[in-house]
Amino acid sequence: MPQLTKLLLEHTELVLSARYSVRIDRTIVIEPLRQLTEDTFKNVLDTKGSLHTIGIENADGASIEKYDGPFQFCRMNGILIFKPVG
Repeated sequence: MPQLTKLLLEHTELVLSARYSVRIDRTIVIEPLRQLTEDTFKNVLDTKGSLHTIGIENADGASIEKYDGPFQFCRMNGILIFKPVG
């Protein structure tokens, strides 16, 4: 699995070290290598019902991969799941 260093959720930037994958149905699964604080993620969940763009900065290079949504998201067992709507 590739690794990321920065996650851009619309205009919110989260700096984290994580592995990620993008499935064929465009579901994005992110597994943080360190525990993501509950408060940080709860603030994102409370302020946004869905996301229209997600950006991932890959650890291998300075490029940012952008994905257009909208996406619904949840956290399950410490893993972040962004599922496309529609």
